[in-house]
Amino acid sequence: MRVAPPVVTVGEPAAVVARLTTAQRGRPLTVETYTDGSWVPLTDGTSDAAGRAVVPLDTTAAGTRRLRVVAEAWNGTPATTSSPVTLKVYPPSTCTPRPALADPGAGLAARCLAARLDRWRGAGLMGVGQQLNMSSQQYADPLTALGGRRVSVVGFDLWELGKTRTYEFPFFDQAFSDLVASAQGGAVLTASWHAPNPHTGGDYHDRSWHDLGALLRPSSPEAQTFWAGFDEQLGVLAALQDQGVAVVFRPFHEANGDWFWWGRPSATVFKQVYRAMQQRAWAAGVHNVLWAYSFAAADRTGITAPEKLVPAAVDVAGIDSYYPSTGSHRAQAPSMNGYAAVAKRVPRMAITEIGPAADTSRSWKASTVTATAKAQARKPLWALLWVDDGSGAKQISSLNGGLSWLDSCPFGYCLL
Repeated sequence: MRVAPPVVTVGEPAAVVARLTTAQRGRPLTVETYTDGSWVPLTDGTSDAAGRAVVPLDTTAAGTRRLRVVAEAWNGTPATTSSPVTLKVYPPSTCTPRPALADPGAGLAARCLAARLDRWRGAGLMGVGQQLNMSSQQYADPLTALGGRRVSVVGFDLWELGKTRTYEFPFFDQAFSDLVASAQGGAVLTASWHAPNPHTGGDYHDRSWHDLGALLRPSSPEAQTFWAGFDEQLGVLAALQDQGVAVVFRPFHEANGDWFWWGRPSATVFKQVYRAMQQRAWAAGVHNVLWAYSFAAADRTGITAPEKLVPAAVDVAGIDSYYPSTGSHRAQAPSMNGYAAVAKRVPRMAITEIGPAADTSRSWKASTVTATAKAQARKPLWALLWVDDGSGAKQISSLNGGLSWLDSCPFGYCLL
């Protein structure tokens, strides 16, 4: 038996995770709490086919609880009682992330989000994440396909979310509300931004112009276009802030690669533009952001060593790594080249995107994610799977063994 996670802030999700060594589906279990010198029933659950039970806990009040699980004799199996474990629920006033955040004026939501991630790390837990395609009316399908299983991280893209305003039947308000509901239900939100090319008006893959330094010249047309678009994204982040929701924001993701217009800038320019984004957000009163540096795995020539671009002040860093599951380069293990070098500079690390690059045969095993995470000296705080696209399967529900892998990470946390 364990609690996932064992230390939370008031209102954050936690659950008892128990497993019977003699697995029996449907075996009734009782979670008990130690109160006034005796054990009293708290809530009930039942085991699944693997003998596992996940029982959510009430965390609305601060305090420390001793908990245990009791299984009465059932279907020829004798009664058994787990060893006790402890759940600690702290008030929001105690949210003090270590290390401190990049934003000196970080709001309570951001501080508590960072403290939550720090507690995951302390408990040896890795959150399971699922990206959503917010530009589609079926954006919730990757979660629905999980059949009620929980993930602890939900990813989205600000550019995709913004597109929903332009449709004949816009659904921005509904999509925004659903993201807020996910966060209020306990999921960590992480956002990328596939910003359009500010010179050509093309999409994020248009590298016919890629002078990131132009964004530092206020009078340039590219700077005016880019910063106006950034201000629109700050409006969305501010709206989330109004709802008490913090976000892990990873602008210019995979900047060390050569496939986005912002890719492979000089280190000096990249860090200056990144800092300018932070200062613009803070000046606009946006203080609900954990600033993330998300880089591509350095697995071929043409990809800059990611440690060269680490911003001066950043809260989280993470690797984006996809590996072919078919063809001459087929392999199950994604590259983690560059992860360790960045981890020497940034304590909070994550696998910000992972999966197969082109899995049409659905042969890439989801369990590879946990194996990859366990192999890292600095364990990742979460691992996020993308959505299915034209190149093949990427989301949890579509991968080989995806649902069973998620079941092995009960309540959306893998124990590393």
